[in-house]
Amino acid sequence: MTEATSTHPVVYPAPWSTPRRPPAEYVTGPVIRRCRILYGGTGWLVTGMAAARAVLADSETFSSDTTRPEFPRVPLASKRSIPGHFLMMDPPEHTRLRRLVATELSPGRSRARTAAVTEVANTLVDELVAAGRGADLVETVAGPLAALNAATVFGTPVADTGLFTSIARRLQRHDATAAQRTAASGELNRYFARAIPAARDSTSQNLLRVLATALDDGFELDELIGVANLTSLAGLETMAGLLSLTLLSLFEHPDQGDLVRADPRAWAGPAVNEALRYWTLVQHGVVRVATRGTVVAGQSIQAGEALLISLPAANRDSAVYDRPHDFDLTRDARQHLAFGHGTHRCLGAPIATAQVELAVTALLTRLPDLRLACASRDLSFLDDMFIYGLRRLPVTW
Repeated sequence: MTEATSTHPVVYPAPWSTPRRPPAEYVTGPVIRRCRILYGGTGWLVTGMAAARAVLADSETFSSDTTRPEFPRVPLASKRSIPGHFLMMDPPEHTRLRRLVATELSPGRSRARTAAVTEVANTLVDELVAAGRGADLVETVAGPLAALNAATVFGTPVADTGLFTSIARRLQRHDATAAQRTAASGELNRYFARAIPAARDSTSQNLLRVLATALDDGFELDELIGVANLTSLAGLETMAGLLSLTLLSLFEHPDQGDLVRADPRAWAGPAVNEALRYWTLVQHGVVRVATRGTVVAGQSIQAGEALLISLPAANRDSAVYDRPHDFDLTRDARQHLAFGHGTHRCLGAPIATAQVELAVTALLTRLPDLRLACASRDLSFLDDMFIYGLRRLPVTW
């Protein structure tokens, strides 16, 4: 037995110790150890930052292909090939499909939308102020801003964003059955089966137009539908969760909040990055399968063995971050793994980060007295979902 193994494997996934801290056994002990997978089988749980980066960066040695016989049966890991779902593919097929949407989701395109996002955020704050001195920021700002962003990026009617939100919630519930996920995904597939071909006549620059153009470049409609399905669902919950959790962090840490209030343009960005590190929206990490024998953090891994990377634990690695369980926006948190790393790093990361930064700036510039309107213990978290966030964020000013 090596130093990294244990006669008592930890369980994956394990419940969080508190809503604000990963499982205690994940942030103590070896950075890689045996784990029992709750859905069946065993694997290696990776909790250290360096080890997680090494695994995520090597797509040749560690496969994302969920159709492999040895890939564990974890939620959202389909054992059949789903056209267009490049998150569950390895290069070169992954690269071919990801490249389709990379430009439209790039930092450059995100910067080009700055004025529009600022205008939307200010409009939402106007409506917030007009409605009175109390509100739920998830319902009035975080959710609507994420929905409007999705409509802008995709070029879909704003009225249709309610459909996307509903489907995203149904797909990402931990307890959703395979049949429920199939039905929800099928509903969205039918939507895009109509919307993508219709976008051929669009003169606007948006993601649906990009996908429609790809029909003329040899791509099949079913794989373009899959790309749209995957991309649309990833952004909605991520952006809403990130905005609400960033604001909660500033409310719960008044000294940190005061820094942002004093100079939102300087400190909103660091606050968002620290919130990403501190909360890590993808709670249960990602899964890989070794394609050949290798070594990770001194531990021998055999071909066919599963590796389960806990992104929240890696983001609390005490070898990387001093006082890792403290929220501290003065630290440099930019190397966090909240959006993954390597080939599969989240394409929408630049958009989500930039737009939440703009929203935080707008809110705390216009409403410097914005504060939590309930006790922290009364907040309810989305701990039954794959993307973390808040159900409600009551505020006053």
